[in-house]
Amino acid sequence: MSNTAPKVTGESKAKFTPDMENYKVSLSYEGLSLKSRSQSKSIADLKRQYAR
Repeated sequence: MSNTAPKVTGESKAKFTPDMENYKVSLSYEGLSLKSRSQSKSIADLKRQYAR
């Protein structure tokens, strides 16, 4: 029997990561935006938002 499994080498493929500024522009064309992390909410606001 012959071994048909590909040989694994030490080389790994580079993972694609887009430039964040380009990603934001692309999202804006679709009418979307990323959430702003600069808006911090108080504990009381969070309790009101997630109250059941």
